[in-house]
Amino acid sequence: MVYLKEMRIKSLTPQVLLLVFLVVLHLFPIWIFTYFPTQDGSSHIYNSYVLKEYHKHTNYRLREIYSLNLLLFPNWSSQMIMTAFMHIVPPIICEKIVVSLSIGLLPLAFLYFLYGIDQRRMNFGLGLVGFIFSYHYLLHMGFYNFSLSLPMFFFSLGFWWRHKTRLTLPRLGILYLLLLLTYLSHFQSFLQLVVIMTCFAIYSHLYIILTDTCLSKDSINWKQVLNGLLPLVHFVGFMLPIYFIMLAYYLSSTVGYQQNHWQFTHLLEYFFDMKSMVYYSDKHIIVGQLVLVMLAIAFLLTVWDRIQRVIHRDRDQPIWVSVIDGKEQFLLAAGGLTWLFFYVPWSVESGGGWINDRVHIYIFLVLIPFFTTNMHFYIRHTFTIVITLLTLYHFGLTAHAYYHLDRETSEMTTAVDKIEPHSTLTFRSSLWDGPAHRTSSYIGPIKYTSPFLHVPAFYCIGNGSVFLNNYEAELPYFPINYKTNPDRWIKSADYVLAWRMENHHDQPDLERSYERIHSGIAYSLYQRRKTDKAIDWQKQSFDQLLYDFQPAGAPHQANSIVVEPNICYREHGYGWVTVSNRNGQYNNATEEFPDRDFVTDHFDGVFKIDLPNGQYQVKVQFASSPTPKPVRLNLIANGKKVISNRILPTQNDLVIHSYTLEITDGQLTQIIYVKQEKRFESKWQWSSCYIKRIGD
Repeated sequence: MVYLKEMRIKSLTPQVLLLVFLVVLHLFPIWIFTYFPTQDGSSHIYNSYVLKEYHKHTNYRLREIYSLNLLLFPNWSSQMIMTAFMHIVPPIICEKIVVSLSIGLLPLAFLYFLYGIDQRRMNFGLGLVGFIFSYHYLLHMGFYNFSLSLPMFFFSLGFWWRHKTRLTLPRLGILYLLLLLTYLSHFQSFLQLVVIMTCFAIYSHLYIILTDTCLSKDSINWKQVLNGLLPLVHFVGFMLPIYFIMLAYYLSSTVGYQQNHWQFTHLLEYFFDMKSMVYYSDKHIIVGQLVLVMLAIAFLLTVWDRIQRVIHRDRDQPIWVSVIDGKEQFLLAAGGLTWLFFYVPWSVESGGGWINDRVHIYIFLVLIPFFTTNMHFYIRHTFTIVITLLTLYHFGLTAHAYYHLDRETSEMTTAVDKIEPHSTLTFRSSLWDGPAHRTSSYIGPIKYTSPFLHVPAFYCIGNGSVFLNNYEAELPYFPINYKTNPDRWIKSADYVLAWRMENHHDQPDLERSYERIHSGIAYSLYQRRKTDKAIDWQKQSFDQLLYDFQPAGAPHQANSIVVEPNICYREHGYGWVTVSNRNGQYNNATEEFPDRDFVTDHFDGVFKIDLPNGQYQVKVQFASSPTPKPVRLNLIANGKKVISNRILPTQNDLVIHSYTLEITDGQLTQIIYVKQEKRFESKWQWSSCYIKRIGD
């Protein structure tokens, strides 16, 4: 790392060894335990999985219920990282990568920032505060995007500070990239970064002009003063695109919405109890308060250092030159953030929440460069020892909770393999997010986060199933959204998870339509009862089936089973699985030619039939009609693509395709879709499906 070179470290000094040890130590529990216990983390894993799998037409449930929101808004970083790594490693490992980046990069980015400000006056021990803040409340809420934005904030600010006087074109490109990554991680961090950078630029240039002018023995040279302002003009110039992005998103996200404010007493308690570092219990408060004491001592030492500078100053210099050295901007920035903490709302109706929490964590980290605490060997090492001990205690409390919460989460997910592919799952809880819901069987009440709240999302990862209580899909600043209100599917969900109920016995309304297939300590899993509608081939006088797709009331083929657009699979043992705007159409169908009608849609259609296991020959027939562009038809049968981009005629015609397959799970699931063209809505037109059994 660059800052290591600036510390003139040429070998494994105690500082480097301590730094490496603390990084490895803080990452160790992330990888040794199966689950990382956060409130929203499992939801982020699931939605990243949906993002990865959505393009596959075999995942028809995901495509039916969800839509993609692919605008490049903030809140993208963790999803992009996890989705990318899911092509290589399992989903739960992807979460560990994101969490490791959040925890491991923050102290390194913070040290990079500090040593870029003033290496000579920097106290390494104070820089270790970044490790304490790396295990913070918002990380354990599962706010991964914000957690990633923290190191990006300090990398960006540190990089700009180092190169602000010699910002070449390549360096400007790197700065833009860092700012963009911060924006894609979280808007509040991006907003604070841009405002603080601007304030620092103004203060730094005005400070240089003021000191040069006041210390000069010549009269004021206004031309020289104006020339001193040119770098500030250049700064504003290259920041204009950043200002535009910031204002555009801010105005579109915050104006005209209801705001919710915390009471002042609550804010005061949060501030001095350092609640941004408290998540499982109040045991963490003592760590934050002792950090606050260390920062107060650092402040007093800084004041003492400036008094000494005044006493030993050159008598020809004004007192203010010895008192003010340019580092006051960090004190002013921390003061501005403190004012912001007490002034801003906790949330706005447009979706932004935990605003005070996000401000609080920056106040003390931005303040630290103001301090001068390395005036004596014993002071430097005292800070290092005390901060290290506080870090270890904070880590120990957290690792102990990780161990027990991992055990409990593992027990809660023992039935994930009982969910059939492409199902829908909802959950019920009479203790929704209350104190009892947040109580662990091992460590007792969990006060500030709900690590079990979204654990049910694990039941839908890896099987193409839909989690119908997906809160992210209801919000516009996440990449996965519901197409329509999920209530229409919740009422007929394939599975219900009775989650942390006060009464774990069968619920009366569930007994009618569901059967309990698994019970754990704090939950029961129910599956909708199945009615065996499969054709009993041994008792029938025929060995073939013909399904005629048509609108209601249209002529149908002899000895055929009529399939109308609203025929539901669950009720008949055959029919449509997905819910969409399918409709039936006539295409010159008559009693003589009844196969000229069809069912059509431009969304994927999923038609399922219960059949005994065996070998089958299937013949499907599609209708074509005059279209401005050719229609490219695709058909997937039981996961195998049997028709690939077949171009249909652009006039009225019938197209027939035959294939054979072996059924091993008692079902034939056919997925039909067409490749959509720009400025033209293609539709499939399914006329009939003929099935013949050819072997066992």
